[in-house]
Amino acid sequence: MNKMLAVAGLVLALALGGCAGSGDSVAIPDDGVREKLIYSSSAERPAWTMEEPDTEDGVMSFVGVSKRFATEQGAREDARRNALDAVVKWMGTLVKNKFESLSVSFGLDSTVIDPTQSTKDYEKQLAANMASRVKVKTWYMEKWQTETGLGYQVFALAQMPTTAADETLKDMAKGKAKEAEKQAREAADDQAKAQAQKAAEFWKQMQDQGVVD
Repeated sequence: MNKMLAVAGLVLALALGGCAGSGDSVAIPDDGVREKLIYSSSAERPAWTMEEPDTEDGVMSFVGVSKRFATEQGAREDARRNALDAVVKWMGTLVKNKFESLSVSFGLDSTVIDPTQSTKDYEKQLAANMASRVKVKTWYMEKWQTETGLGYQVFALAQMPTTAADETLKDMAKGKAKEAEKQAREAADDQAKAQAQKAAEFWKQMQDQGVVD
């Protein structure tokens, strides 16, 4: 009887071992480590990965960081998207400050010039215009072992000429000025006409503004 139990136990052990050995491997969890860096494209994470957007000699530099992806290509694409989003938001903040400052000097309230909405319009146009102007100068990649498998994370140091942001602002302001001139011609009363004329002048001055001074 004992011999039969021993044989049965051996068969069961072999069966369980066979299941564990087929298909996906079963990782032995490390109680102290949930994830581990197993590869990086340089010995240390470069200092530029922590830098804020900046401009020098007419070139903007900004960093994009990906989420963890199952493939390196997916992480690279996400890092580039993140870089684009970062510079659009950064430039949008600079432009909004200009909208707010100039609208105050013109005595225009938010019903005539809405800095928040104008900034959204600018960001949307800039995102469309800059897609082909942004170039990734440097990549840095990390590969992590996580609880769910391998994960790639990529950092992208991207650059774009400041003229791309300035041209977008100029084109947008030119269109807004024409709209304001049309509103002035079609105004129902003198007050509305005066406000529209001031708005047109506001946008004409904005055409000469650089996003980054």
